Amino acid sequence: MVNRNKAILLAVSVGLGATSWLAQILNLLPPQIYNALSLLGAVLGVIFIAHSAIKALLGGVFGIDLLATVAIVASIMLGENLAAIVVVLMLGGGEILEEFISRRANRAIEELIDAFPKFTTMIRDGEEVEVSVSEVKPGDVVVVKPGGMIPVDGEVINGNATVNQSSVTGEPLPAEKQRGDDVLSGSIVELGSVQIQTRVVGAESTYGRIIVMVREAEENQAPIVRLADRFAGYYIPVILVLGLAVYFITRDPVKMASVFIISCPCALTLATPMAVAASIGNGARKGILIRNGASLQKLADVDTVVLDKTGTLTLGRPKVSEVKGFNGTPDHVVLALAAGAERHSEHPIAKAVTNKAEEEGIQSVECSEVETHPGMGICVTHDETRVTVGSEKLLRQQGITITTQATEYLSNQNTNQSTILIAKNRDLIGAITVSDTLRENVREVISDMRRSGASRIVILTGDRREVADEVATKAGVDEVVADLLPAEKVTHVKRLKETGRRVVMVGDGINDAPSLATADVGVAMGLTGTDIAIETAGITLSNNRLEGIPKLLRIGRETMKIVKLNIGFALVVNAIGIILSATGQINPLTASIIHEGNALLVMLNSLRLLRVD
Repeated sequence: MVNRNKAILLAVSVGLGATSWLAQILNLLPPQIYNALSLLGAVLGVIFIAHSAIKALLGGVFGIDLLATVAIVASIMLGENLAAIVVVLMLGGGEILEEFISRRANRAIEELIDAFPKFTTMIRDGEEVEVSVSEVKPGDVVVVKPGGMIPVDGEVINGNATVNQSSVTGEPLPAEKQRGDDVLSGSIVELGSVQIQTRVVGAESTYGRIIVMVREAEENQAPIVRLADRFAGYYIPVILVLGLAVYFITRDPVKMASVFIISCPCALTLATPMAVAASIGNGARKGILIRNGASLQKLADVDTVVLDKTGTLTLGRPKVSEVKGFNGTPDHVVLALAAGAERHSEHPIAKAVTNKAEEEGIQSVECSEVETHPGMGICVTHDETRVTVGSEKLLRQQGITITTQATEYLSNQNTNQSTILIAKNRDLIGAITVSDTLRENVREVISDMRRSGASRIVILTGDRREVADEVATKAGVDEVVADLLPAEKVTHVKRLKETGRRVVMVGDGINDAPSLATADVGVAMGLTGTDIAIETAGITLSNNRLEGIPKLLRIGRETMKIVKLNIGFALVVNAIGIILSATGQINPLTASIIHEGNALLVMLNSLRLLRVD
């Protein structure tokens, strides 16, 4: 309620100021009325700013809000009400924005919790009954059907299913689960149905631990101190003492007011938000959505980039990499038959095959008598010919001999690939290989990251070691750590930070959310990223282009250079102005013009950030 009241107070103050200004410019109201409106707006504004200033002062902190309060009061005393309201807007708007951003973490956690199923189907006395997930205990048997999220960690005791574990483990291709296989909470059953004997449920499960880790990481993030506030600790006491000294020496309140006005922190308060606003605009044009200035401030010191593999370095979805015909069968015939059969399946690999046929302009054949074998493949009929498309296990079950040519082909496949075989009746005619695909120009992008200040590039992935090593070799990174659960990713990010590294984490899955929150800066892939990854990260690559990372590093470094230059320039101008004010060489009106001009130059300097590439 307090935050809401402050927002209302700020809105009324700024609204009155805007009304007064328009009335004055357009000559809509008598001077007495628009002056009264601006005075009321300034008074409400000083209440808003003074609240924060007093709170900081009671805590022993000389914040910039204190000097702003003094400047606003001085402006009101000299009739500069609109100048006072501008100061209110700059400081108050920034404060409310910071509070809004701090609440995003709680919203991210709430979305994580909301995404998890509240109810599940359980086997009780031989019957399927719907119960609350909170009622499930270790040893209970739950049933998960197509499209359902697995609510527990456990073991499959009955059934077969195709399970998408990518958001939890980072494995790009769906896993085929059958009796005896382990499953993790947060995974999605895409095809088939399984009965799972519960091993772990609730906060101790894989998904539950992710929620806990995100919450802990957000709570443990050190607060960002505005750069202007660092100067304020020294600057404000000096100005206050100097202003009072001028009064006691000269006994002239006008000179004292001039000192306070010329040192009004407009330029200082604009130094950071204007630079941040320009950088946010620049990033948006490049498909980089920067949601807060804190991330930009941290980017200036980043020296390490940590990358998830699946969906970040790779496309994160199965894609046909090769079509191979056996015994003289043309490749296009193999693809046409496979696509005709796979049109009747919802399996991710089936979609990759049909997409490949569309890309190649190959017409898939018409099929009937569809017979689905969950986790293995599909059998159909085409022109009275039985067509089998699926795993080696399925073909053997159908009595189809695996030829020497097929065996050699399968043995040459990499571990990050999945191969389906195609047979007509009992003749094996070809194979189609599907794999996750590395993004284009990844090696060049990694080199650009190094040129932009990242001295170390690391891959952290839940996928298998051999798959991760292959990707790391192609990408040209410094280190790769594989077979990681979400908690282990967080441990590695913390370890890097403990050694003095400043870390950017780039990811897209639920399993990346804790690491995104733990890193100094989190960056989410916008198109393929899960909602929780996007909400947890301070920055999103809306176009999913990895080229945005080196650009982001350059923007972050240039932003802080401009901020420091702005503050330095503002302090120099203020120092000269204070001397002139104290010696009576400029009056309050001139002081007001100089300090507004100072703020304008800071704004113009910040606009240079729009050109950073």
